[in-house]
Amino acid sequence: MENPNGRPQGLVTAGQRAQLMRQGNASAVLRAVLAHGPVSRAEIARHTGLSAPSVTKLTASLIEVELLNELAPVEPTQGRPRVPLRVDGDRIVALGLHIGLLRTTFGLVGLDGSVIAERELPHHELPDLSPATVTEQAVRGVERFLAEKLADRRLVGTGVSIGGWVDGARGRVVEHGPLGWRDVNLPALLADRLPGPLVLEQTVRAIARAELWFGAGREVDDFVLVMIGNVLGAAIVVDRTVHRGPGAAAGAIEHLLAADDPEVRCPVCGAGCLNATASDTALVARARELGVIPDDPADGAALALERLVAAARPAGSGTGDEQAQELLRTRARRVGRAVATIVDLINPSRVVLAGGILVADEYLDELRTEVGRRSHRGLAVADDIVPAVFGARTLVRSSAVPVLERVITEPFTALGLL
Repeated sequence: MENPNGRPQGLVTAGQRAQLMRQGNASAVLRAVLAHGPVSRAEIARHTGLSAPSVTKLTASLIEVELLNELAPVEPTQGRPRVPLRVDGDRIVALGLHIGLLRTTFGLVGLDGSVIAERELPHHELPDLSPATVTEQAVRGVERFLAEKLADRRLVGTGVSIGGWVDGARGRVVEHGPLGWRDVNLPALLADRLPGPLVLEQTVRAIARAELWFGAGREVDDFVLVMIGNVLGAAIVVDRTVHRGPGAAAGAIEHLLAADDPEVRCPVCGAGCLNATASDTALVARARELGVIPDDPADGAALALERLVAAARPAGSGTGDEQAQELLRTRARRVGRAVATIVDLINPSRVVLAGGILVADEYLDELRTEVGRRSHRGLAVADDIVPAVFGARTLVRSSAVPVLERVITEPFTALGLL
C-alpha cells in the first residue's frame, strides 16, 4: 500500500531519518542549555558529545526560531571571547491552567520554566462547582488574560492540571472527591475554547515534570516526588518518564502506614495512615483540638497551617509553643516512616518533597533521620531527600510543563517546522 506521495507506507525515508536525527540533536542542545546554561557552544559540544560544527549549525537554527538567544560575550583571559547561550524564556510560551477546589489559577510560562504572568479566579462566587460552571469561568478569564498579557509572544499550547485521579491519556478526570467530579471529559469542555494543543495532567505528576525539567530532578534520571499537603500523592519518574500504570492509578500513597497510635484511625483503611495522621487537614484538626491555634472557620487549611508554624517558631526571646513544635516533629516522623517504605520499594536516586510539609522546613532533618532509621539503605539515604525547588508558583508552571516538554524534546515538530 502506498501513501499519496507514492512511497510505501511504514517506511522511513533517508530524508525523514535525517530530519529526525537533526531534531533529536536539537533537543539535546536545548536540554544541555536548560541544565547547564548559560553555556558556550564549546560547552554544549562537551555536554552533548556533538561535534563543534554540528553545534554551530543547530544553535543557529534554534536562535532563528527564537528558542535560544545569545548573551554578551565573556572576555576570556586568553583566546576568543566566549558567547553564552540561554533558552529564550519570553518568546515561546505555554498557557498553564490549574483547577483546584477553591480557585482556578492560570498564567503564561516561558520555555525556561519562568512564570511571566499569572492570575487567580476564586470559586466562592460560583453558583456551583460543576465541570461546566468551573470551566466556563476559566475560559472567560483566560480570554481576558491573554488579551492583556500575550502581546507578541508565540503561544504553543495549553497545559491543564487538576488533582485527584486523572487519566490524561484518555482525557478523563476519573475522580476528584473535593469537587465532586467523576468521569469528566475535561478536554472536551476546554479544547475548542483554549489555545491548542491541550494536554491534561494530574497535579502531582505535573509538579514532578516541572521538577524534572527545571528543578530538583534536572541532574538525575529517576526520582520520586512526594506531595504532603491537603493533597497526598507521589509521582514516580523512571528514565525521565513519569510512571502511570494501568488506568493512570500509580502514586496513591494516602493509606501508607505512618503511625501506630491506636487513637488515630482512618475511616477508610482503619489504620494510622498518612491521610489520617500527616496530611495538612489532619495536622490542623489536631492543632485546633489541642487549642494550639484558634478554631476559626474563616481560616482555610493553608492559613491555619501557617498559624501553627508561627506558633512553633520562637518570637523575640521566647522559645515557641512546645505543643506546636511537637505536632510538627511528629508529623515529620510520620511522613519519614512512609517515605522509608517508598525508598525501600523503589530505590530512587532522589526523593523530592513538595507541599505543606515544606512550610516548616526546619523539621526536614527529623524526617530524614526517620527515613534513615527505618530504611534498609540506612542514614546514607538522608542526602537524597531534598525539597522541591519551586514554591508558591508551582501550579501554573507545572501545568504548562507538559506542553513545554514537547517543544524541548521535539522542537521543530512542535513549532510546525517538520
